[in-house]
Amino acid sequence: MADYEAERIKKIIRMTMADIAELADSIPGSIRLENADSDYTVPKRIIDATKQAVGLDEFNSYLPLRGLKILRDAIAKRYKEDYGIEYDANNEIVVTSGAGEAILDVLLSYVNAGDRVLMTNPTYNGMVQRVKLAGGIPVFIELDEKNGWHIDLSTLDKLARSCKMIFFASSSLPTGTVFTYEETKALVEAAEDNDCLILFDGAMEKIVYDGNVVVNPASIGKAKERTICVSSVSKNYSMMGWRIGWAAGPAELIKNVENVHIFNGLMPSGITQAGAAEALAGDQRWLSDMLASFMRRRDILIDGLSSIPGLESVKPEGGYSFLANIRKLGIDSRKFCIDLLKKKKVATTPMIAWGRDDFGHEHVRFVFTNEREERLQQAVSLIAEFVKELK
Repeated sequence: MADYEAERIKKIIRMTMADIAELADSIPGSIRLENADSDYTVPKRIIDATKQAVGLDEFNSYLPLRGLKILRDAIAKRYKEDYGIEYDANNEIVVTSGAGEAILDVLLSYVNAGDRVLMTNPTYNGMVQRVKLAGGIPVFIELDEKNGWHIDLSTLDKLARSCKMIFFASSSLPTGTVFTYEETKALVEAAEDNDCLILFDGAMEKIVYDGNVVVNPASIGKAKERTICVSSVSKNYSMMGWRIGWAAGPAELIKNVENVHIFNGLMPSGITQAGAAEALAGDQRWLSDMLASFMRRRDILIDGLSSIPGLESVKPEGGYSFLANIRKLGIDSRKFCIDLLKKKKVATTPMIAWGRDDFGHEHVRFVFTNEREERLQQAVSLIAEFVKELK
C-alpha cells in the first residue's frame, strides 16, 4: 500500500499521556496521576444552567458561529475584572471547542510553513505539536530547573530574532510555573523589538497558589494590539467535559481566527455554552475553595515524594501538576512510568517531547488534582516501594 500519510503528521510526536491513560484504563483501581483532570464538583448553579438549556431553541443552533452572546459577554467581563483588559464581545472574542481548538485556529491563521515560534522548554506537548501541525518551527527558550523552572532570560534577545510569534502559558503546564511580571514584560519587549505576535495560553490562569499572580501580557503597555489570548473553563473552572474555550484579541486579528474556527470547530455545544456563561459571569468566590483543595493535595504529594531518595521536584506555583527529576534513579522516564503502573498501579506521565523533542527522558509528571488526599498518600507509599525495589 502506498504511503498515504501527510507530511505534517510525520512531524508530530504522540502525546505520551495517551498511551499511559490507555494502559491505566486496563488496570482496575489504578491511582490516576497521569491525566490533567480534576474531580472537583462545580457549584449546582452551573450544572443547573447547563441542564436548563437542553431543548431550548436559543441553545440549539449553529448561530452565532462566534459563540453565544451571553458567553462572549461573560468572557469580556472576566478580562475586564481580572486584568483590566477591555474586549468588545461583538468582534473581539470567538468561542471555541476548548482552548486546544482556539490555539490551532490562531496558529493556522498566522503561522506559515517555516515560521519560527518561540516557546518555553518544557511546555505543554499540545502547544508544541499544534505549532508543528500549522507548519511552524518551534524555537525553545529554556526554563531553569534550578531556578524553579523560570525563564533563562539571558538568551531571549537572540532567540526571539526572526520569530513570528511568542507563544507561552502561565500557569505553565507541566511545571506549574507562574511567570513573574519581569519575565512577562521581557517577553512582551522581545515581541515588540522583533515585531512578533504574542499567543498567550491562559488555560490555567486561575490555578495559582501561595499568593502568586498571573500577568497577562495584553495588560502591559501597548502589547494588547499584538496579543491573542486563549483560555477555557476546562481547568480554570474544573469543567473539562463542557469543552468550552475561546480566543480574545483585537478585532483585526480575531477576524481571521473566527474564519478558521468556522471551518475547524464550527461551534461548541450551545448547551455547555450556557453553563460556561454562568461559571464566568456568576460569583467567583467558590474558586478559592477549589484552589485550597488543590493546594492541600499538592503538598501531600510533593512533600511525600520529596522524602524518596532519587526523586527531585520543584513545588509548582500554579497548575495541576509538577515534574520529578529521576536522573539519579538511572531509568528512562517511559520505563519508569510503565513499570510503576504495572507493578504498583500508579499512573504517571513521561515528559518526552513536552518541549524539545529530546526533552523529558529524565522527567516524570505528577498530577495532584484528580485523586482524593488518602489516595495521594497511598500513591506516595507505593512509589516509595517501587523506587526502593529499583536498587
